[in-house]
Amino acid sequence: MNPFYKLIASLGLMTALLGLAPIVQARPVQSFVAQARVTDLLNQGQEKAKRGDYQGAIVAYNQAIQANPKHTDAYIYRGLAHHDAGNLERASADFEQAVRLDPKNAKAIYNRGEIRSDQGDLRGAIADLDRAIQLKPNYPEAYNHRGVVRAGLGNLPMAVADLSQAVKLRPNYTDAFYNRGKARAAVGDVKGAIQDFTQATQLNSSLAEAYGSRGLLYAQSGNRATAIADLRKAAQLFQQQGDQESYQQTLGFIQQVQTGN
Repeated sequence: MNPFYKLIASLGLMTALLGLAPIVQARPVQSFVAQARVTDLLNQGQEKAKRGDYQGAIVAYNQAIQANPKHTDAYIYRGLAHHDAGNLERASADFEQAVRLDPKNAKAIYNRGEIRSDQGDLRGAIADLDRAIQLKPNYPEAYNHRGVVRAGLGNLPMAVADLSQAVKLRPNYTDAFYNRGKARAAVGDVKGAIQDFTQATQLNSSLAEAYGSRGLLYAQSGNRATAIADLRKAAQLFQQQGDQESYQQTLGFIQQVQTGN
């Protein structure tokens, strides 16, 4: 006879079953329902944010936070929506709360650093970005943004180093190539800057700023024909994208290069 059935025969069915170790610990059904509800609301919010409906996204994140006031990601996502909607104060408050809930959350600390730089607190931004990188060493966005902030503080060699690390971690990181191009141009590395702007345009053929920046460097190098071609491409893209201010400014650059002024 099977040993299990011998056990039942000797102890009785109920005694044997009670003596078996549980496979998993049972959890209240309500907790699963609540968790699923929060996940669904976060997904709804992210979809709305992708479509540019930031207020709709915020409503979904509000509901997620009401369902679970300690959900760190809900505050991070709502902070991002507030940021994209132009409300830096509310974004900052959400990221602060996310950090309070999870002091070792690199994403929350990174986003707080980004907000601090937008608000002009560059030193505070550096402190947050340092901490985010300490917690998550392979964090290309943090290196990219720290490079931008360091450039803003005038520390161009360290800015280039950070941006180089960003593209090392993510070889198709368009923003990091463009930002490194600007930093290299600022330190007089025209050749390196042109290479970075070229890489940026190859990764994103609609990046008007990269064409414009490369065009100005070509003009500085005396290559007028290539400079004008780049600046015209930049002007075309700015116009298509509805950026009239940059479009008019680029037309002015083209005129200056053509006249040699």
